[in-house]
Amino acid sequence: MLAGATRTLGPLRAVENRLHPFLDHMPDEPSKKKTAEQVATTPQAGLGGRVARLVHWAADSKLRMALVGSLFIAIFGSVFATWSYLAHLAVSQDERYTLARALVALDEKDFDKAKHIVGEMQRQGAESQEFGGALFVLGAVKAAQADLEWSKDRQRAMHLVAARYLEKARELGVPERLKTQALFMVGQSLVKGNQPQAGIEVLQTALADKNLPTTEIHALLAAAYQSTAEPDLAAALLHNQAVLDDTSISPQRRNTASITQADILVQLGRLEEAGKYLKFLGSNEEQQARLKNISGRLAIAKAQQLPIGSEPRTALAKQARADLNEAQRLDPLSGDITRQSMYWRGKSYEITGEQAAAIQQYDQLSKAYGDTAESQAATLAKADLARQAGNREQALAGYRSTLEMVGDPVTYVNHLLPFSALQEKLSRAVNDFLEKEQFETAMALVDTLQPVFSLTEVTELRAQTHEKWALAKFAEADQATHRETEKYLREGRYHHRAAGSAHELLSELRYASRNFTLDLWQAADNYYQGQSYTHVERMLVKFLHHEAQEKQAIALLRLGQSQLALGKNAAAIETLEECIEMHPGDALIYQARLECAHANLQLDHGKRAEELLLTNLVGGSLEPTASEWRDSLFMLGDYLHNSNQYQAAIEKLDEAVRRYPDAPQALLARYTIARSYHSASEKPARQAREAKTESERLKNRKERDKNLLSALDNYLQVQRMLTLQGHVDSNDLERTLLRNCYMMQGSVLFQLKRYEEARKAYANISTFYQNEPFVLESFVHIANCYRRLNKPVKAKGTIEQAKLVLGRMPKETDFKLVTNFSRQSWELLLNEMSTW
Repeated sequence: MLAGATRTLGPLRAVENRLHPFLDHMPDEPSKKKTAEQVATTPQAGLGGRVARLVHWAADSKLRMALVGSLFIAIFGSVFATWSYLAHLAVSQDERYTLARALVALDEKDFDKAKHIVGEMQRQGAESQEFGGALFVLGAVKAAQADLEWSKDRQRAMHLVAARYLEKARELGVPERLKTQALFMVGQSLVKGNQPQAGIEVLQTALADKNLPTTEIHALLAAAYQSTAEPDLAAALLHNQAVLDDTSISPQRRNTASITQADILVQLGRLEEAGKYLKFLGSNEEQQARLKNISGRLAIAKAQQLPIGSEPRTALAKQARADLNEAQRLDPLSGDITRQSMYWRGKSYEITGEQAAAIQQYDQLSKAYGDTAESQAATLAKADLARQAGNREQALAGYRSTLEMVGDPVTYVNHLLPFSALQEKLSRAVNDFLEKEQFETAMALVDTLQPVFSLTEVTELRAQTHEKWALAKFAEADQATHRETEKYLREGRYHHRAAGSAHELLSELRYASRNFTLDLWQAADNYYQGQSYTHVERMLVKFLHHEAQEKQAIALLRLGQSQLALGKNAAAIETLEECIEMHPGDALIYQARLECAHANLQLDHGKRAEELLLTNLVGGSLEPTASEWRDSLFMLGDYLHNSNQYQAAIEKLDEAVRRYPDAPQALLARYTIARSYHSASEKPARQAREAKTESERLKNRKERDKNLLSALDNYLQVQRMLTLQGHVDSNDLERTLLRNCYMMQGSVLFQLKRYEEARKAYANISTFYQNEPFVLESFVHIANCYRRLNKPVKAKGTIEQAKLVLGRMPKETDFKLVTNFSRQSWELLLNEMSTW
């Protein structure tokens, strides 16, 4: 008080000192002059008297009044400012915000005050060494408030925030006395925030500090080891045993640890040991409920070890249900014990084969308790039962619901369904769908697996699903009718291309791993099976760039084949020649020679192609049973035919057809034999026309007719193979072969002067292909046959019929695709022939 009064009088004295010079020099009124003694003894003496005289003096003029008023305002303003400043200093000195005050508030559990002090410290610009301590206070407040939250998710989220505050505090530095406490609280918040692995690392360090609560750390470690992605139950058991070994813990704490020990032992399958820890009554209803819950689970575990359908198994399942019912009844809050009891009751019904009752129990749990760990486990169990019963749609819906409840895997925690167990069950479901060839369902499930599985894992599953789907379609093609084969092959190729795309993405995701080149190869292989040759070339170039040892020969072969399919014949030859030269001992060299010969034929390098094919046939150890030997023989015969070596072509192709009558090339080879005989007849026919003697003419005619008859016989064979074996209209090649057989039969018969037979052969075309442009050629040939048969009226009628057919054909028909004339040319030709 005295100090405050002194501070208050100070400004007043300053005012008086400022007024003294002014008052001492003021003039006195003549009528009011007083002696010094009078002034000293009057009541106005001192400061009051001087002020009165100042006012009296100022009243004489307005100028004086203004001057004195300004002076008073300035003086009193200074006094007020000085007073306010001094008061602020006094208050600031009394209410300074410090870390010590924040820690006191924290100890008193006045969390709002602690946070307020930390906020003021930040606003005031706390010293850098105190900032770590301030973050420690915020972390401790968050951790304490997290334990007060009713929602488990909120608790985990707030503990994670607390852990971040505390970790940052330790990084910036906290006072020495708080370091060990900060270490412990970081580990505690990490464990409670569902970061068990990180929490374990911190708490293992904290365990070495004897100043920290060792038993509490062991309890946290036991919980953490049970909550990791792959629970380490042995370590959890060890740390929980350390809690039990502490003789100073309370009976209630010991009972809780005993229940935890029994729980871990049940999970480890050590059922007899687990039972020993359940031989107490429990100190409250919650402990009694947990005892009954563990007892029920123990009975279920024992029942699962007994034969299915046995009476002891059924009795244990019933005992389990009774214990679980009692646990639910004793649960004071109808919380996690109730939910777990409902879940395990469902499991007890599964043990006794009562699937409907199990599904009903799981359904009741999931509907009553929504987005909880037990509901999630029940939903997954219900989905598994639906899948086993063959109800794909219900199973898929259940799996999707389960995945929707997972949320962020970082904060996922479910003791009934650990993350690894969830992944295992979902993988098993996908594989089961694939084994049953329920590919649509499997793919629908795979598409929803993120984020439970990483993008890499999902991509790999997607690739595997498409591959198996493709193989299934190819297998269906093998069993399908001839008409439906192409449909299944087309679908199979689509899925191979999809698998190739997935493997390509997988190679990008695993670029830095040892699987990179394998992913490239699988992408290329699936693209190849799907006939996407542009992608094959791109993938194989990349593969050969990164892989120097594995699969070199087959990669070069596939690359060459793809370039050949893309029409890049020169590039294909270069690639395949490299394969032949660099890998002479590889069995793939025969196929490489075959493909290289094909590419050379495309560029009219016939001699090199023949050399490669003959090397396969006679230049190595390749046996006729090999597909490469067979294909080389067919290709050589075809080459000889195209190079006008008809007799040699007939010999090679006839050998090929006799050796391999069921080969895919056999039908076309027989038609080529017929064409070779037909073409071979042209030379003796020309020689017969040019012969100078009758004997030479007869000889050549005989040779011509022999070739023509052989050609006719082979045309008829091909026709019968196509019509009698159900190959009609199966694909474009076979449709073309059948049409050409009819046309060529007519041509051969016409050359043999068997005009009526020729007319009938051509008539087959006009009957079977009425709406095709090439039918016009058959009408022309029929008309020629009628003229040779001296039937001009029928010949003219045939031409008129051809004109009608031409008129009915759509305007947009492209005649030059299958004939030598346009629509206009056909109209001119038919009009001219109708005048003959």
